[in-house]
Amino acid sequence: MDLLKRDGGDIYLSPRGVQGLTCSVVFTALATIFVGLRLYTRVKIMRRMESNDWMVVIALVNAYIFMGLDMVEATSGMGMHLKDIPPAILERQMKAFWLTIPFYNAAVLCAKASILMQYFRVFPTQRMRLVCWIMITILAIYGTWAVISAFLNCIPVAKFWDDSIPGFCLSKPGLWFSNASMHITTDLVILIIPIPALIAIEIPRKQKVALMILFALGGFVCVTSIVRLVSLKTISDSTDPTWDNVGAASWSAIECNTGIICACLPTLKPLISKLAPGLLSTLNGSRRQKSGHSSNSRRTTTWNDESTLGAPGEDHEYGAGDPERILELVPSGAAKYVRRWSKEDNIKGLGVPHITEITGLRDSEYTGHHQHTVSETSVYSRN
Repeated sequence: MDLLKRDGGDIYLSPRGVQGLTCSVVFTALATIFVGLRLYTRVKIMRRMESNDWMVVIALVNAYIFMGLDMVEATSGMGMHLKDIPPAILERQMKAFWLTIPFYNAAVLCAKASILMQYFRVFPTQRMRLVCWIMITILAIYGTWAVISAFLNCIPVAKFWDDSIPGFCLSKPGLWFSNASMHITTDLVILIIPIPALIAIEIPRKQKVALMILFALGGFVCVTSIVRLVSLKTISDSTDPTWDNVGAASWSAIECNTGIICACLPTLKPLISKLAPGLLSTLNGSRRQKSGHSSNSRRTTTWNDESTLGAPGEDHEYGAGDPERILELVPSGAAKYVRRWSKEDNIKGLGVPHITEITGLRDSEYTGHHQHTVSETSVYSRN
């Protein structure tokens, strides 16, 4: 028997069970690190928490519950042959397996919702926000079904782990495959959503490539979803499910935790800029020579200075060099850029509160040189 430890007949831990458990613990630990860095960035540097931050915290809590249930499965004979597991231990494993499904779905769905809520902030166009709202609504409806159907897969629920009980069960393979297919589809849609906006933004090529790579990291979640689907096919066709469940359990842990990690990555630029300011400098466009006249307190600012993405009243969390920016994509494919300051900002070196009024936007026509200008009039008030 491939048993590592058997203590008082309660612990059945096999090498394959250790493999699945290790995978779950390692990826949950990685997700914890990234969520911790995100929370530090938001609380200590940006000094505010928002709804998408809380959503990723909820996802991590569900991932921890999933990991705890994985531990129960691993110590209840997961990775052992069915014939080698006593009935009481097998029932404990199947109860834990039953509970992992809704918490896995909740973790994955909350991570997706967090990413969509970030898109809502980063791309403040009516079309993009409509797409995000539609996707969030779909996730809410489908997610409710996925979680409830997982809890109530069988009526009564005990029939899930004891087939001798009279009752009714939904098709487990049908439910697993439909949910997995929906996860893959929503992953692909979330991956595609920002592409038109990223293509339309007129920024230096290095910045655009860096942004595309950052958003494309979400493609790894699609890969894990597809591999998990293959492992689900294996267990659905298996005559020895306790032996074959290790792959599905491992890839489920990888998928939900990589989703959390990908949701955290775009929020860490302020932390990286603080710890290693030179690391991101090569991604910023070179500052163009300002052509305005300082004598009348008017100046012209090109849009390629330190900018990547921004949103109304938002910080530079997602790559914008200045805290208060609006980026609107217009039908022509060009970009219209507005820059705002708040009362609390200080003028460099003076410590004087100021308000800036936007008096004009870019050139009347798109010049083709990717240079959009903003005329700003500053009103200074001394204490």
